[in-house]
Amino acid sequence: MKINLLSKIIFAVLLAFTVNSFVYFGFANIYSSTILNYANFQEQFQAGIYQYRILSGYLLVAVYEFLSFLNIDYEIFKLKFVSEDSEPQMYLSFYILNTIFILLSAIMLVLITELKSFSATYSEKILIIAVALFSIGLSTFVVVPYDVSSYFFLLLFFYLLLSYLKKPSSLKLIILSIVILVSTLNRESSALSLSLAATLLYTKFGLKKETIIPIIVLGIVFLGVYFGLRLTSETFTTNDGNLLIQNFTQPKNILGILFWLVFFAFTIILAKDRKPMKHILLFHLLSFPYILLCFYTGILYEIRLYMPLFITSLLLTKIEFSKIH
Repeated sequence: MKINLLSKIIFAVLLAFTVNSFVYFGFANIYSSTILNYANFQEQFQAGIYQYRILSGYLLVAVYEFLSFLNIDYEIFKLKFVSEDSEPQMYLSFYILNTIFILLSAIMLVLITELKSFSATYSEKILIIAVALFSIGLSTFVVVPYDVSSYFFLLLFFYLLLSYLKKPSSLKLIILSIVILVSTLNRESSALSLSLAATLLYTKFGLKKETIIPIIVLGIVFLGVYFGLRLTSETFTTNDGNLLIQNFTQPKNILGILFWLVFFAFTIILAKDRKPMKHILLFHLLSFPYILLCFYTGILYEIRLYMPLFITSLLLTKIEFSKIH
């Protein structure tokens, strides 16, 4: 039985809410227990690479301060914490912020899968949305304020980019630039939007001005925000140290690499033919600087690092460029 667009959005939103709520309230968080305290959060996220992810930090603090005005009895949530200094109010702030953005991401997933250029059966569309949402839920054992919001901005960019490909215009390019600007204020992984843009523009137009000019414009916006944030700070940090050896020697990080490989293989297997396979491979190739930084300075056990690559590749499996005209 097929359902209309509004019903599909309602289902996706309810699925996202259900998955996220069970993750936050059904399990005691072990991995991120040290930042579930306002003072600890401020100390960690105002230093190093984290200090440049200002949008999500401001939003989380805003939610935390809003909850301060409410007379909430946190005992009703039956929360269990590993660290004694963990604050229910801080944990609930993370939950609210990330729930809002996973709901928005669910809406964007539906809108993208309903485009004419998304060539999939009704069942495939529903399953792709569900796989993306469950994967986001699985990755949130690492509680941070900027990941889920970054998925939303990436999906929003994807949707607007497909509209731009259909009928390029200066106005649409300006809107795409604004999304890049805002998403870079949130997290520097917005660079993956540039990789996506380069993949789709090159596939549609080849190595012509229709590809080169938008990439230059979007690249200037990204670099302007990226370096602007660092130049206006007291320090100029691009990473938090070399973790390359640990990523290839520690069992948990090796498990993280396995996650990357299995979920990459999943999108390749799901691709309807050789064309989307090439798009996925090209997207990963153009995302090499991000991948290299993940291996060099990231903790690969934190599978959230692969999520933006996975979600994008998942959607690329069904994009048909012949229908973008």
